[in-house]
Amino acid sequence: MSLSSYLFGIRFFTLLTVSAWMGIIFLFDPEEMGSTAVTLFFLVFFVAWVGIFLLLLISLYRKMSSDDTTVANLMGIIRQAILLSFFLTGMLLFQYMHILVWWDASLLFALILLLEFTFRYLSHTNK
Repeated sequence: MSLSSYLFGIRFFTLLTVSAWMGIIFLFDPEEMGSTAVTLFFLVFFVAWVGIFLLLLISLYRKMSSDDTTVANLMGIIRQAILLSFFLTGMLLFQYMHILVWWDASLLFALILLLEFTFRYLSHTNK
């Protein structure tokens, strides 16, 4: 598949999830719905930011290299977008739980880096 066909699907689903996230923000009352609305908010927030980070990382890869190289590295880009979204969602969750301090953010960032380095190590040893 070409990069433009991937980008069309990513743009479409990112727009869909961002719209769903905005709908959750404006239509649901977390005090009235309880944990269901909060869980739905964080889940859709995570998926929306995966799409946003995918679009940002793909555009960055396209500026640095060719489209063929970008398609070859697409699994790594997806992994990095998921990890960045996990970090952002974790930070928001820490803030929601009133436990966000600088050392929690640093530990979460270190965990994300360790996961990325582990995935890179495993992908290079399997080749």
